[in-house]
Amino acid sequence: MTPSSPFLPMTREELRVRNWDEIDVLLITGDDYFDSPTHGVAVIGRVMEADGYRVAIMARPDWTDIESLKQLGTPKLFVGISAGAVDSTLNNYTADLAPRKIDVYAASEKSQRRPNFATAVYCGAAKSAFPGVPVVLGGVEASTRRFAYYDYLKKAIRRSVLVDTRADILVFGSGEATVLEIAGRLARNEPLDDIHGTAILRRTDDHGSVALPAFNAIMSNKSLLVHQTRILEEGLGPHKSTRFAQQYDEGVVICHPPRPITSECLDKIHALPFQRTSHPLYVKQNQKEIQASLPVRWSVIAQRGCPGGCSFCALAYHQGREVVSRSERSILEELAHLAKDRRFPGTITDIGGPTANTWGARYVNVEKCRKCKRASCLVPRICTNLDVPQERFVQLLTKARRLPGIKHLYIASGIRHDLALTSPSFITLLAQSFTGGHLKVAPEHTSPPVLGHMRKPAIEQFEAFERAFLNASRRKGLEQYLVPYFIAGFPGCTPDAANNTNAWLRQRNQRLQQVQNFIPLPGTMAAAMYAAGVDELGNAMYIPDARERKRQKNLLTGRGQQREKPTLSRTHSAGHHHKRFPGRKR
Repeated sequence: MTPSSPFLPMTREELRVRNWDEIDVLLITGDDYFDSPTHGVAVIGRVMEADGYRVAIMARPDWTDIESLKQLGTPKLFVGISAGAVDSTLNNYTADLAPRKIDVYAASEKSQRRPNFATAVYCGAAKSAFPGVPVVLGGVEASTRRFAYYDYLKKAIRRSVLVDTRADILVFGSGEATVLEIAGRLARNEPLDDIHGTAILRRTDDHGSVALPAFNAIMSNKSLLVHQTRILEEGLGPHKSTRFAQQYDEGVVICHPPRPITSECLDKIHALPFQRTSHPLYVKQNQKEIQASLPVRWSVIAQRGCPGGCSFCALAYHQGREVVSRSERSILEELAHLAKDRRFPGTITDIGGPTANTWGARYVNVEKCRKCKRASCLVPRICTNLDVPQERFVQLLTKARRLPGIKHLYIASGIRHDLALTSPSFITLLAQSFTGGHLKVAPEHTSPPVLGHMRKPAIEQFEAFERAFLNASRRKGLEQYLVPYFIAGFPGCTPDAANNTNAWLRQRNQRLQQVQNFIPLPGTMAAAMYAAGVDELGNAMYIPDARERKRQKNLLTGRGQQREKPTLSRTHSAGHHHKRFPGRKR
């Protein structure tokens, strides 16, 4: 490792190169380290580094060997814990709880395996290795488990991760400014009791918080988990500042209001010196490039947050429904920087975020948002208070494609087709200029009741978008396809509803490959409904069992039928990749 190494340190040698005799913060993560603005721990590390803190990263530590955790020394301020970019249960198991064969966030199959419920396991190991050093939890896994939740792996309702781990504090949402405040307070020996964007465990709460159902009450009546989720969804809406509390035998989990990130802050974060590749340590060890880093290396994050509020998605619970977009200038500057990289192949694989075409979204009247009780800004209809300028997004893409060195630019992160329908010109330009043969779209199902439980638009809106997209492609002489995502086995999806969706596919002579069996993710309304067996209004609902879930997935993929293999035509969406070169003219 040379003195000019631009990566955050992972070894003693790298600390010596920097002339560090100790570190301020140790970040432990379940992912191997690749330095990218798409990687949460790398972002937190870079932000703290820019603020003058000495930060080191420990990736995939051996939690069974406490001494190995001490190799970088005892951090002066705190140990930060993240399970990784995704929930460890989701990372380790399929929807049917079969162990996954590979981990795309590992540099090698020989890497130390990520433990189940990595947040708690790493926290316990850190407390043993560094007695008395504060432990700060963060990342998606901790964020979505900050209150009582349903654990799909254990098939049980579990306590807040704060109660199970006794960590000092938990950070949720966009944590960059929050961790800086935590570090500053710890350096000044100040308490951590009132920091926005955090949750803490205390003996009592006397601050007038919105009370969630107590954990013992939920254990006695599972339908209260649905009630809890409804309260949280309402209180965590755009521009709201709600403080929550939940009672346990061990004390009260207090969750302070979110700390919204600003566009200016996002711009500064993406200007930091990310290397967009794996740490050189893995190359020295003759390991492969981290697979998860490859699709995002030449992509650009344009915004955070999603207004959709889909009941099966944890993103709104973690990042929030308020869309915060980077400035056009910041995005174009990052693209220009990428285009000058000697490794750049000439293609930007994506400009987007949770939903690409929500960039630039804004709420017209903030006071209306603060009074709103909707769980989704887009369903059952697009809120009139939400302005999502599709034309501005196209203008951004057009400017980006004209930058020197950029030959191609595509949208790979997926779009909201209901938003796209508000702008025919957007659909035309998307199809004719920014689609590489296949475009991801997520109708998820066809049954109106199931779509209602999912909080997704009616299937007729997908069909209308499909017609407009394919017609625009034909006019340009392009043979392109939509890649629709569907979910099987969703709560409320009866056998008849699944059969009707199968009939819809048969009528189109279509077989899907992008099908996911429903996974009840912690913190989501869908998980609460699955656990309780009731819908959002408390009415009993059908929950497919394991056998029915498998049948429904087979219906969508066509594996459960004896029929001719469907053919692809330019008048239908593609359920799987076409053999011809994507985007090739006829």
